[in-house]
Amino acid sequence: MNCFACGAKNPIGLHLTFVTGEGVIVNIDDASETGDGIVRASYQVEERFVGWDDVLHGGVTATILDEAASYVPYSMGFVTVTARLEVRYVLPIRVGELLSIEGHFVERRRNVVKADSSIRDEQGTLRANAQAKLMILGQRGVDAVGASDFLA
Repeated sequence: MNCFACGAKNPIGLHLTFVTGEGVIVNIDDASETGDGIVRASYQVEERFVGWDDVLHGGVTATILDEAASYVPYSMGFVTVTARLEVRYVLPIRVGELLSIEGHFVERRRNVVKADSSIRDEQGTLRANAQAKLMILGQRGVDAVGASDFLA
């Protein structure tokens, strides 16, 4: 997988690994449903993603929040694409900080899932959060693990 946010093979990526609230790794190549509506990851901010002085670039912050939100329905068995992402930047995120990232299921209406995501520092202080609307393309399965399988 070459995803910028979660792809282990992407040499310039973030390499995020999400687990469910029960601690089960959400594997992008595994079609099983493992989710309880909560996903978590951690990330230590790298200097290469700086936006201003020693602050994480806002676009990278938004990417992390988007990824956390999208992993919520994915862990529940759905392949989605982000339709809307509303980000709130609370406090600067600095190079070297260890971050806790979470995504939470809010609701599903027809083919739209709403999920919240947040980034907190080691002390638990909120740094950024987002609300996402994600369009369901279909269910995960042996023949369809990513969006490209549905968008072809």
